[in-house]
Amino acid sequence: MDPFQVQLAAAVDAALSRTSDVQAELAAIGVPELGLPERLGGFGLGLGADIVVNVQLGRGLVPLAAHRETVLALELAAAGQLPDSLLGQVLKGTAHAVTIGVHTAPTLRADSENRLWGESEHLPDCEVSLAVVRAVARGGDVRWYVVQPDPATSGSRTSTLLGLPGRRLQFTGAPATVTAPDEGELRRSLDAARIRQAAVLLGVADRALDAARGHVNHRRQFGRPLVELQTVAHRLAHLVGMADGWRLLLHEAAWRHDLGQDCAAHAAQVLAAATEHALDSTRQALHLHGVRGMLAHSTAATAYRIASVEGTRMGTAGQLWREAGEVHLASPGAAPGLAE
Repeated sequence: MDPFQVQLAAAVDAALSRTSDVQAELAAIGVPELGLPERLGGFGLGLGADIVVNVQLGRGLVPLAAHRETVLALELAAAGQLPDSLLGQVLKGTAHAVTIGVHTAPTLRADSENRLWGESEHLPDCEVSLAVVRAVARGGDVRWYVVQPDPATSGSRTSTLLGLPGRRLQFTGAPATVTAPDEGELRRSLDAARIRQAAVLLGVADRALDAARGHVNHRRQFGRPLVELQTVAHRLAHLVGMADGWRLLLHEAAWRHDLGQDCAAHAAQVLAAATEHALDSTRQALHLHGVRGMLAHSTAATAYRIASVEGTRMGTAGQLWREAGEVHLASPGAAPGLAE
């Protein structure tokens, strides 16, 4: 990381170490302003800043999915459709936005008067001030909408996934505005969202490996520390080495995106790799901790639950690997014989 990224990581760690509202603490150091484009009132530092923030959130086991969803929703919404008051609240960390039907098949429908009906998929646990929705319009076409939930036509209910809190939004004729994201900007925004998600998962994996290393260096069996057993040491060494490689891929994907290059394949690839690595690392941490790792409040168990939920938010690893391969094969200059 460059000196700015190092300082930013330290600032995020400091924010997570305090007992007050995490979102407010992050807003105080410029999150999410740092990565937001200038047209939305941000500093436009791009993914180079975003991935540092999200890696540290993952390491702190405070994934804050609402933070990443807010950034994606703002990028997808047309700037002219966002009230200045709402943008100000988002930058202060007091308002959040979500996307609905973007990472999954559309669950909402829209009538001829552009009113939304139905219930969303499982969403991050936050009060929602803005939603960017992909819904099925009358006639069967899939269209994009922007809606500001109103108590008269919108509600929510709590939901959990592997014990982690979330919520589902319910719409009963909520008035929405039709929008049409530019295809190029849509692709870039979704690629950026995948790279941010990969950063969180790699941070979770790092925390799990740190916990596992600490445990095997202190836990003794047969009169010696667990780490002196080759099967234990070799497994951890393999995961630590893989982590170094995936971090390089993460920074390369963010770098390509910030340069304006096409990084669809890199985004899918790094998220697939981060998902598998996070699950492998957290499972290994659970295994090495034994019964202690099964306790609900343990670091190993918490990391595993977060990796399991965050690892499916934007598709499974298998789906992402397939997509990355298809993009690579479709691009000019693909390696001969790769399709075989």
